[in-house]
Amino acid sequence: MAGAAALRRAARSAARALANAPAPSRAIVLPERLLSSQASPEHRPRPGVSASELGQYPPERIRNFSIIAHVDHGKSTLADRLLELTGTIQKGHGAQYLDKLQVEKERGITVKAQTATMFYKHTVENPESHGTDSSSYLLNLIDTPGHVDFSYEVSRSLAACQGALLVVDAAQGVQAQTIANFYLAFESNLSIIPVINKIDQPTADPDNVKAQLKRLFDIDPSEALLTSAKTGQGLSQVLPAVIERIPCPPGNCDSPVRMLLLDSYYDEYKGVICHVAIVDGAMRKGDKISSAATGRTYEVFDVGIMHPELTPTGVLYTGQVGYVITGMRSTKEARIGDTLHQAKTIVEPLPGMGFQTLLKSFFII
Repeated sequence: MAGAAALRRAARSAARALANAPAPSRAIVLPERLLSSQASPEHRPRPGVSASELGQYPPERIRNFSIIAHVDHGKSTLADRLLELTGTIQKGHGAQYLDKLQVEKERGITVKAQTATMFYKHTVENPESHGTDSSSYLLNLIDTPGHVDFSYEVSRSLAACQGALLVVDAAQGVQAQTIANFYLAFESNLSIIPVINKIDQPTADPDNVKAQLKRLFDIDPSEALLTSAKTGQGLSQVLPAVIERIPCPPGNCDSPVRMLLLDSYYDEYKGVICHVAIVDGAMRKGDKISSAATGRTYEVFDVGIMHPELTPTGVLYTGQVGYVITGMRSTKEARIGDTLHQAKTIVEPLPGMGFQTLLKSFFII
């Protein structure tokens, strides 16, 4: 009995001490996105993107592009460097930022396509005024896998692009998946910018790679960009080439909204998150949209861009790429390649992922 009483006294004493102790801080400290040392001052990271700011980018100042390459040719590293150059992510974040799956981090191979929106100020010479003109551009990078087993992922990503960076290792040269991805992009009528990467390697032979590109793809050697994503050499010419060589996305800003469903995944708290490319019109939070494939109607609960994480904006305009949350309960409702459109309107489905495209993505060698 004496032992039990002593235990009760000890318990009461501990409870009083705990009650009188200062409450632990419940504040959540978010990591601050710092400016990369390589980014210029006008490319500072921003805490958020408003609808009015997003509306300042008409299709003429939007570029949607992808990066395609053979496995281990430096595609993911190049994507990271572009995100750093525009101040979208912090320099020195570690492994490839857009490779988020565990298997991608362990194997170093991109499996799932990812999207990231960047803001970039491009300066060009104006011969009339003998000065320079600067304009801000919205760049949507749609990252793609490089492994042959994920050609379907590549093909559906290219459906939302108007151009692609074809990355080739300066030491290894053109390889099997380089050829397969080139023809996927070529048959999609994309503007292709060749990028010869890893020129810092001792065994690099960019002249031989240029000859391969000319012989296999009839690409002018002078169009190739020489870069090293590891050291940063030559990266300053990549984004200007994207703006100057890749056309702006087509579309009608005044038409009812029509968008291509690129990808989807399930989030435990938000439900099904769909990645979409707006082809016509504008999609706003609260709108009613329908699926051309299933006929179901949904309400837009949230909409925004990937910058590079989910960044709500309340609206997406013509030519822009982002995400939408509609309350879908399963990814089975989000059919890749489906056309989502304004409810109670009749639209022509987009040809982004037709049957022929599917066949090519599986059987091209």
